[in-house]
Amino acid sequence: MKRRLPRTNRRTGKAALPVAKVSVEEYLAMDRAAEVPSEYHDGEMFPMVAVSVAHSAIQANLSRRLAERLDDKPCRVFLAPLRVRVSETKFVLPDMMVVCGKPALADEHNDTLTNPKVIVEILSPSTADYDYGHKFILYRRIESFEEYLLVSQDQARVEVLRKTPDKRWLISTYEGLDAVANVESLGISFSLAEIYAGVELPALAVGD
Repeated sequence: MKRRLPRTNRRTGKAALPVAKVSVEEYLAMDRAAEVPSEYHDGEMFPMVAVSVAHSAIQANLSRRLAERLDDKPCRVFLAPLRVRVSETKFVLPDMMVVCGKPALADEHNDTLTNPKVIVEILSPSTADYDYGHKFILYRRIESFEEYLLVSQDQARVEVLRKTPDKRWLISTYEGLDAVANVESLGISFSLAEIYAGVELPALAVGD
């Protein structure tokens, strides 16, 4: 599932009505009881929206490949809608993440992580700007966070942002089904053909 953009109606593009502020405790209680999960930003809840067939297929392919590559490493793959706390008043829902070592949990409910090492977002037209911009800024608050994978769902393209030892961020772009993307912090790689297996891509977007 993908996050609904703040203050904007996804279907009409018009500004949404203001919502009442809720506390962190209220958010967590409501979210745990809700059928549709929400992100939380400084008192406001933002429900997730359904994803496309391509998004779901890419997520399934990539999660399987990551799990295979990590089989001999002390790392695990976690999928949405598992919550991540990026600050005391901000909770987000990545499409996918990898935690190495023991998962650090925000509380006794075991549904909110605080130590992802790698985060994956599968881009959609309605959320791409958020995933590239504000959400990346939020993720950078997490000390354990080292690599960010942004995966297109309408062309064979993966961008990987990596944190350097001096805490700068460098970007590598992998395009075309023959390309091989590297996740250096995990010491693994995978071909884009594996990620996009079974996914119909526009003929001109494949990168050949």
